[in-house]
Amino acid sequence: MALTQLREWILAPYRENSCENSSHITPLFHRRLLIISGNDNFCEVALRGIQSLVEEISSISVANFTSDTLRGKKRKQVLGSECDIATLDCRKSFKPGDVMAVSGIVRRSGCLVLLCPELSTWANNVSVSFLSEGFTLTYSRYLKRFVKNLRNNAHVAFHTEVKTTLPNLATYRISQHSPLTTYRGSLFKSEEQEKAYNRLYQAYSLGKLNALVTAPRGRGKSTLLGIFIDCLIREGKKVLLTSERFDNVKNVLSRIQTNKIADVKTKPSVSSGNQNQINLVGESRSVASGFVKWVPPDSTLLYCIEDEKYDVVIIDEAASIPVPSVYRIIATHKQWVLSTTLLGYEGSGSGFVHKLIPSLPPSVVHLQLSTPLRWFEHDPIEAFLTMTCLFEDRSVAHTIDGITITKKIKAPKEYDFSISSFKSIPEERLQQIMSLLSLAHYQTTPDDFMRLMDSPDIFVALLTFNDDVIAAAIINHEGGNYLNDTAVDIASGKRRPKGHLGAQRLALLSADAKAATFNYWRVNRIAVNTVAQNKGIGSDLLQRLSSEAKRQNIDAICTSYGTTKKLDSFWKGNGFEIVDYGRKPNKASGETSALALCPHTNRAKILVSELLTLKDSFKLDYQLHDVPSSILTIYVKKLANFTQGARTLDDVWPVLHKIARYAETLPSANLDNQANTPSNTTWHTLWHIIEIMNTKQLLRRVLTHSDIDVRQLVTAFKEENLKVSGLKEVTIFIRKALAPPFKQYIV
Repeated sequence: MALTQLREWILAPYRENSCENSSHITPLFHRRLLIISGNDNFCEVALRGIQSLVEEISSISVANFTSDTLRGKKRKQVLGSECDIATLDCRKSFKPGDVMAVSGIVRRSGCLVLLCPELSTWANNVSVSFLSEGFTLTYSRYLKRFVKNLRNNAHVAFHTEVKTTLPNLATYRISQHSPLTTYRGSLFKSEEQEKAYNRLYQAYSLGKLNALVTAPRGRGKSTLLGIFIDCLIREGKKVLLTSERFDNVKNVLSRIQTNKIADVKTKPSVSSGNQNQINLVGESRSVASGFVKWVPPDSTLLYCIEDEKYDVVIIDEAASIPVPSVYRIIATHKQWVLSTTLLGYEGSGSGFVHKLIPSLPPSVVHLQLSTPLRWFEHDPIEAFLTMTCLFEDRSVAHTIDGITITKKIKAPKEYDFSISSFKSIPEERLQQIMSLLSLAHYQTTPDDFMRLMDSPDIFVALLTFNDDVIAAAIINHEGGNYLNDTAVDIASGKRRPKGHLGAQRLALLSADAKAATFNYWRVNRIAVNTVAQNKGIGSDLLQRLSSEAKRQNIDAICTSYGTTKKLDSFWKGNGFEIVDYGRKPNKASGETSALALCPHTNRAKILVSELLTLKDSFKLDYQLHDVPSSILTIYVKKLANFTQGARTLDDVWPVLHKIARYAETLPSANLDNQANTPSNTTWHTLWHIIEIMNTKQLLRRVLTHSDIDVRQLVTAFKEENLKVSGLKEVTIFIRKALAPPFKQYIV
């Protein structure tokens, strides 16, 4: 009886439409959310019933997903596809990003179906992939909140072993006067979209096209860009299009005739939504009129002016590209468009926009699309997920910009300080914290929010004034007894357990297992309300956090961040020492990372002193024979780890470069010429390495370069008739060459 009732409820909008509207008018119903909860057999029976709905109404399309089919990059494959009914099996694993991705493909009048365990016990039986080494999760605060919000939402339907509750269909009915149902543009799906197009085209015609297009998912941003590009190439213009991945722009390119797309061939590759895929291959080819060419964000075409001039550059999903790269691209080209998605399964891009807009030229036009096209305005599914998974409930949370810092508050000390896990934080404050974190970072995903709430090693430090959150810091508890069993392997590079990012990096950097077992608090994120910045509030939060850390016998507070002069000054001004700079830019920010440490105990202070000496030892004016013996011991430990396959070439490159530069000054060096150096095992090993480098001059020559350049390395090896094709083969060669001094070395 319940299954029959369920089938009729799901199909009702389509039956009603076929009876009342013979002219194929779009059904005027909101999308619906159905929760099927129970044991495996119960859920499987219900799922088979839903999958068979196409037998009753052939025009209905059903798409089925599991956590496995959406793992990793597979999640992006749902982009651009559409269906009437989508099912997502959440029994094995739950990720809010999966729910949001699948919800975005459901058309108006359709239904999103989530298969879940028994709701009352779901939070006690959660399986997650983000737990740090040594920690366990027995209860999910995030899932408790998710289930609570489901049950409190009048638009959510439930089919359980005990009861089936289906809201009246009238709850979802749309007024005939909905803006989307009354707009009848021939090319555009909303008046807002058409106006945005006109603004873009007008700016281009005047030679002043500098625009930023932002929209939540499902607002027709890709269609808008596709129509605009199509118009330009019909006029014989050349368009350069870039995005983090080609998959990001498939929807854009689908709006353009394929014979106008440079480097494009159509492949019949079927996705979850049975859509044809368009892939770029080969070199650019000329066409009679204009064309569009897609290139990755690191393409030289984006950063230099060549003979083949491009009329417009379009950066799609710009929040996924390092901000410095975005700046360089728009500085190189006269006419450009940036676009990015806000409030989608990718997360909130509001932090990116918040940081980007102030630094854009004042002439930039910011076009915002708000009218949904795949579903109706005030869609209950979108409203639920935005509030629950993206913490964007403005009826509950204070808006960040709405908080007023009064002139009466003369010092941050008047703010209240608290530190706690997320378990004890009420909903209103939770909304404020998450909104603040979203603004402070380039992109915060729904999965990030779940990890923050549920990770047992994470807690939050707050500064508040009245009921407003002024500043927040997310803290990870790292090291200690949790890493006792793995510390030696971490320090050598053999193992890389989950989490404990600061503790592991410090142990690997110092080649000292004891460093992994110190107790650390790592500042994961720190954010200050935008209207309260530059008032010393962030510093006050760190000072109070430091005092609490000392009280709890924490060895040190550490942090890793994208280095800038301003941020380096901020952390140094708050008692932190920068002990290491990374060599590879962060993919999100484009900045190189810095590792900073604020020591509290004597052993942590000794560690900091040693790491600072290690960092200084790589300076050009610091000769190898002047390096302290304790640091040379670290050199040798790291090289032994490298030759035995535990460390990467990139990790030991500074050490090898230091030794190679020294070897250049001693071309006749051998094991008998050590008059000016100490007589010990460490120096004996180093002299052996120097002798190898001077014997194998190719090795010395490539290692004298300050940074790894794979192309340069491969070229140098090939010139010596050595067959290498990439970094892997180069690493094998160097390991083998340097192995003799370490044959008896025990890691």
